[in-house]
Amino acid sequence: ASLPCAAEGASCLPSRCCVDGGEAGLQCYKKNDYWASCAGSCRKGVHPDEKRGTYDQWGHFHLDAWSCEEVGNRSKPSCEGFATAEDCEPGRCMWKGGCLQACRTFADEAACGPNAECMWKGACLEACAGFASEDTCKPTTKCAWKHGKCQEGCWTFGQNACGQHDRCIWSDGACRDNCWTHYSEGSCGEHDRCMWRGGKCTPACSTFPTKGACPAGIGCIWDRPAGATAAACVPDPCSSPGEDCKSTRCCSSTRGAAGMACFAKDAYYATCRRTCDDVKGWSCRALGNRSRFEPGCGWAGRSCDREQLCCNIGFNCMVKDAAFTGCVQSVKKSTWYAKKVPLPPGWKGTFVAGSRTEYSVPAAAAGEPVAGTSLYCFMAFLPGSPEVALWTLAQKNKAHILACDAHDWFHSWSTQKNKWDTGAKTLTNTDVFIEVWEQVKERGTFLRHEWTVKADADAVLVPARLRQHIAGLRPPADRAIYLKNNGMDKGLGNNGFLGAVEVFSRVAMQIYYDNAEDCRKTLGTNCGEDGFF
Repeated sequence: ASLPCAAEGASCLPSRCCVDGGEAGLQCYKKNDYWASCAGSCRKGVHPDEKRGTYDQWGHFHLDAWSCEEVGNRSKPSCEGFATAEDCEPGRCMWKGGCLQACRTFADEAACGPNAECMWKGACLEACAGFASEDTCKPTTKCAWKHGKCQEGCWTFGQNACGQHDRCIWSDGACRDNCWTHYSEGSCGEHDRCMWRGGKCTPACSTFPTKGACPAGIGCIWDRPAGATAAACVPDPCSSPGEDCKSTRCCSSTRGAAGMACFAKDAYYATCRRTCDDVKGWSCRALGNRSRFEPGCGWAGRSCDREQLCCNIGFNCMVKDAAFTGCVQSVKKSTWYAKKVPLPPGWKGTFVAGSRTEYSVPAAAAGEPVAGTSLYCFMAFLPGSPEVALWTLAQKNKAHILACDAHDWFHSWSTQKNKWDTGAKTLTNTDVFIEVWEQVKERGTFLRHEWTVKADADAVLVPARLRQHIAGLRPPADRAIYLKNNGMDKGLGNNGFLGAVEVFSRVAMQIYYDNAEDCRKTLGTNCGEDGFF
C-alpha cells in the first residue's frame, strides 16, 4: 500500500510525495540521502535555520547543505488559493464559505483533527455541522439532522464523548439519541427506549428499573402487568389532572386523579375533574367512569409487590419466593399487648416494607387550598327504642343533625353485645352500620359537602361549634382526613376515635367506599363500628 503524502515541512523520502499546498504546490526536496521534506521552493546550500551537520578530520563542524534534488512530482496548489466556488477544484477541495482542502485528503487523525471543518471517524470526513440542509446532511451513517442543523450522530461517540453531549445518552453499552431530541411521534416510535406522551418524546417507562425512579410526571406507574410475575415501571393507560383524557377516557388513581372523571370541554379537549357542575364554556360530558381511590397498599394475605406496603397493622410485606411478594402477619395486636407471629413455612422472608399507620395531617400552608366547612350529617336510630324520642326532640328544636347543611336519618336494628379486651361491653354494631353507610353512599348527598358527620341520637352535636373547630384546624382541601373526638386513654378511647360522633372528609369517604369490601374481608366486622373505621 502506498504511504500518505507528507505535509509541508514533513519528511517525504518514504512516500516521495507531498500533500497539496502553497500557491504553486509543494515539492519533495532532498537535503541529502537521509532527509527530504516538502516545501514550495528550495535553495541549494546551507539554510539559515539549519542545525544539523558533521565534523571533519580536523574537528571542524560543518552544517548540512541542501542539494535540493527533486523527489517525485510537485503537488497541486493549496485549495485556499482559489477565490471563488467555481475555481475551487472539486475532489481535492471543498467550498465552505471559502475554498479549503477536502477532508478526505487527510490520511490520518493527526492531519484531520486540527481542521474545524473535518472530523475523524475512522477516516477524515466533512464535519456534520458544515452541512446547511437536511438533504446535504451526509453520510447518514455519521450525521443526523436534528433541531434544524446537521450534527454528529450520537451513535458515533464512545462512552466518554457521549457524556459530553446532552442530546446523547449512554444506554445498553452504546451512545444513543436522547428521547427529547425526537420532535415527532413517528421518529419517537422508532426507538424502544422512548415513548410519545403529551406531545413530546420522553424516556420509555421500561427504562426506569425501580419504583422510586418510576416517574409519574411523564405518565409512568409502578404496576404488575397482566401475566407478569413482578411489578415494573409501565405506561399509565389513564390520564392525570391537566392532561388531555379525550383518547384515554379514564383518570389515573395513581397519578393524582383518584375520584375524578374525564369531562369534555368541547370536541377537542377533555381533562380529569372531581366535578363539572356549571363550568362556563364546558359541555361537561362525562367520558368514562369516575376513577376509584386505590388504597396504595396490599391487603392481608395478598400481593404487595406493586405497592410495597401493607394495609393491615401488624402485617409486613415479605418475599415468599420468586413468584410472590405478599402481606403476611408478623405481629398480633390487641389493646394491651403485641405478640410476634412466626413466618409461615416455605417463605423466604425477605423484608420489603411494613404496614400503613395513621398520621397527623398538618394544617394547610399559606396559599394552599383549605377545606370548607360544609357538613352533611346523619343518624341511625332503632325503632321502638328511647332513641326515637331523642330524634323527635331534635326535629322539634331543629337541632343536632338538622342544623347541618344537609342531613339524613336511617333505621338501625338490634344486634348482640360483645365484651372487649378492655373489659367493657358494647354493641357489636359493625354489620348494622356498614349497611347504614351503604345507604349513605346510595343517597350520594355526601359528595356535595366537604365533611360527613355520623352522630348517635344520644350524642350532643352542635354543628356550628364543629364548623368553628374545623375552620380553626385549617385542614388542606381534598385530603383523606378523620377527626379525633376524645382524649381518653388510647385503649379505652379507641386511640381517640369513639363512635358517638364520627367526622370524615369527602375524600376519606370516597376512599372507604372504593375499598369497603376489602376492609370488611380483611378486618372482619366483630369489632364495633368505631374500631372498624
